[in-house]
Amino acid sequence: MNTLIRIYSASCIVVVGFFTFFLIPWHLLPFSDAANITLVGSVIVALSAGYIFYCMRRDGADLGWFLVDRGGLFAITFAVLGIAAFVCGTLLFVWPDLYVPAFEQGALPFGIMLVSLFWLALIFMFGFLTFGMVARVAANVRLFQFSRAAVDALIALVCLGMAAVFFSLFLEVINDIAIRISNAAQWNAIWTFTGLLLAAGIIRGAWESPSQLLDEH
Repeated sequence: MNTLIRIYSASCIVVVGFFTFFLIPWHLLPFSDAANITLVGSVIVALSAGYIFYCMRRDGADLGWFLVDRGGLFAITFAVLGIAAFVCGTLLFVWPDLYVPAFEQGALPFGIMLVSLFWLALIFMFGFLTFGMVARVAANVRLFQFSRAAVDALIALVCLGMAAVFFSLFLEVINDIAIRISNAAQWNAIWTFTGLLLAAGIIRGAWESPSQLLDEH
């Protein structure tokens, strides 16, 4: 539950950060708007990446522990905001005639980014739960605890189904408002996403000690 609360909080930070982005007086900074936004985004990404690298070097690469106990989820969230700012600055530099009016009006092309972040937050939440539950299934199978593995597998399937549904809806949104994606390409992306998610969970469950994955040990 604490993990889900942190994920929800991180999603709220992304949404609030997006709207705050348009309230920042970029013109007060010494360079052009495009350069200022790109620079700020790069600094945010660099600081977030530095913190993640420091924690991983110092405390190891336990992803779940890092996300929950070391503020890794929020570090990743701020990194996403930094990447979004960097992309916006780049778009302002490359296509100023299209994006300068949008920035001046607070405007809709950037609504695409907000919608995308909303769906990505949902995909991440259920993908993370799927990853953890699949790892538990693999750990239980290693211990020959098949009844517990079956229960965890049912939960994992529900989480995987939700992640796949939200991923599919995300592709539909992108198809409707941004880039045309054929049905075949969408299905290929969905199967690839679910396959990689399952494979990652199985690899983690097979690699890590069951005591690190199961609460009972």
